[in-house]
Amino acid sequence: MNVEDYIIARANALLHTQDTRIVMRLEGGMSNYTYVIEALGKKYTYRVPGKFAEKFVDRIDEWHNIQEVEPLGINNVTTYVEILSGEKLAEYVEGTIMSTTDIISYNEMSVKALKSIHNSKMQFKDYDAFGRLDTYERYCRELGFSHPVKYTQLRTRLEEMRKAYVAVPMVPCHCDYQPTNLVISGEKLYVLDWEYAGMNDPFYDIACYGNAGFDKALSLLESYVGHQPTPEELQRLKFHRAFQCLQWFNVAIFKDRVGLSKDLNMDFNAVAFMFLGMAEELIEN
Repeated sequence: MNVEDYIIARANALLHTQDTRIVMRLEGGMSNYTYVIEALGKKYTYRVPGKFAEKFVDRIDEWHNIQEVEPLGINNVTTYVEILSGEKLAEYVEGTIMSTTDIISYNEMSVKALKSIHNSKMQFKDYDAFGRLDTYERYCRELGFSHPVKYTQLRTRLEEMRKAYVAVPMVPCHCDYQPTNLVISGEKLYVLDWEYAGMNDPFYDIACYGNAGFDKALSLLESYVGHQPTPEELQRLKFHRAFQCLQWFNVAIFKDRVGLSKDLNMDFNAVAFMFLGMAEELIEN
């Protein structure tokens, strides 16, 4: 049974119907299979995690995060989560994915959503950024990968930079606040996909905007702090974005070494070294 037929069968069973149909597959989330489906006159999304997704996402934590964020009303309604497999059925949000728009023009809306998250009383696990990075590096080494000298040098620089931020208060963060996870629906912004949520430096979320170009993160930072960012604020943003680049370097290397470049027709090795170059530019400059 192919993925689409499987999703139709699962949705029919969960929604007690026989009329489920596939509308489209959503792009993004480098290896998940997430489809928009329609059943009983309503649209949903159904996610089937890709191979090895369990290496990076704890589904018990994800379910906790979904429940924590529910009172804020900025996530789509989750209908069903299967903890063991990570499959998820949720109501579909009609709207425009932020990454397909002029992102900067929505800074005010984005800041409002961010501050509702950062100022909330939600309780997540510590994101534990460098502990997470240690784990991702280990995954790569276990597959026989040796990190290049440049990576090791940049990692050492990050460790030095990190000392300046140990006293920064941790707040609830999405930790994957990139425009592909944001949907504009009328006057409201939905923040989706809470797998990585954790207690973190709020600048980490702003740095995630760098996936659409670091200029977008810089613009969002200015809107968030309400003034021209100081050199210290700029450095803090660069630190988090550089960390993210090294984090995704390891994820991409792992995906390449387990065969996902071939399976998904995406050169994850090239993606990895693109992230390494971005980290170098941020740290060295």
